[in-house]
Amino acid sequence: MKQVILYILLAAGIFSCDMKKNKNAEPSGFLKIYNENSYSNQYTPLDIEQTSDEGFLILSAAKIEISAFPGIYIMKIDKNGSVQSAELLSDIYVSAVPNLIRNGNECFVVCMDRQNLGTYILEVAESGKTTERAFVDVMQYPLSAELDNSNAQIIIQHYNKDDLQTLVTRVSTTGAVTASRAFGIGSGDFNVEQPIIDHLTGNGKKYPFLNGKLSGNTYYFNGFCNYTLSLCMFDFNWNNEDEPAAAQGYRDERCISSVVPMGGNNIATSRYAYGDNFIIPSATVPVTSSAFSSSSDMEGFLIPEFIRDAPMALKLLSLNGREVLVYASTTKNAQVALFTYDAVSKQLLATKYLGATNPYAMANIIQTIDGGIAVLATTQVAGRFSRIAVFKLSKDELGW
Repeated sequence: MKQVILYILLAAGIFSCDMKKNKNAEPSGFLKIYNENSYSNQYTPLDIEQTSDEGFLILSAAKIEISAFPGIYIMKIDKNGSVQSAELLSDIYVSAVPNLIRNGNECFVVCMDRQNLGTYILEVAESGKTTERAFVDVMQYPLSAELDNSNAQIIIQHYNKDDLQTLVTRVSTTGAVTASRAFGIGSGDFNVEQPIIDHLTGNGKKYPFLNGKLSGNTYYFNGFCNYTLSLCMFDFNWNNEDEPAAAQGYRDERCISSVVPMGGNNIATSRYAYGDNFIIPSATVPVTSSAFSSSSDMEGFLIPEFIRDAPMALKLLSLNGREVLVYASTTKNAQVALFTYDAVSKQLLATKYLGATNPYAMANIIQTIDGGIAVLATTQVAGRFSRIAVFKLSKDELGW
């Protein structure tokens, strides 16, 4: 696909107002907006990973003509942000889960088949070249995925609309199923099917579907179970009749929005409730079968500047020799906000706001090889064309 890529390079010093600004920091980062001359193309960035050459792979959703489900766009940029390759994948691959799954130097994308709704596992080389590794047709509507570090397999949350179930399945990167467990959604007065379809097409509310491993043999998923979007904990080895533990929400209105395991049954998290957003650097969750709590009981900090039911990226990072929890989200003023907490004391260390001239919406954050961070965001060109933006900040610019 021929493209004309235009770059907008701004000095890192105008990125934001930093409440704890390091005045000695030298601006060595960048902001780049990736525009092109085809106004019909629309991109929604999803995730970013750094490659061994200090460049970056960027995963995005792309509007395609043939389907309501978004296509998949892979871009490789070098360490200075210049584009090395960009490809819109075959339109058979749609609705990628919103994260690149990294195992060493390998990266994978989990996505859906446009026609039969089954699940693909694609490998993305550091060059940006993509190869199909597996197709599992019995796993339909993939919603989230994460690497199981204990065995290098992929844990996938997916939806069974016929049996009205959420399933969590562990598969090898070649598609061999090694474990699976189903959780009943129920058929109460809240119908989840249309919200899930709207989530996958991008035409409705984006839900914080998540899954991963908490500790030991305890896994978790943030998804629909027993009529509501809840954070559920389980063990693949439990008996079939054993119910999951749950930090329950209410329908899709009061939900957990991010999770980082912190050892045992401790997590760092965030939640939204009826439009309000809360940062929670420390919480405990139930892990024994059928035990439950309410997400509304998790005490945290109300952040009034975030947009309603804000998407949240949460990462445990090592910055400037300190373990920190970095929360990233979108403000009502259309900036990306970073709230950084000490991972031990849970005290707020700093806040930073990115973006001034254009509107921005947070997509994800990562730590970079040089000890800084990269922030992936969506921006609007001419107020209506959705484009990819990358902020790169060095550790000196962060000042944390």
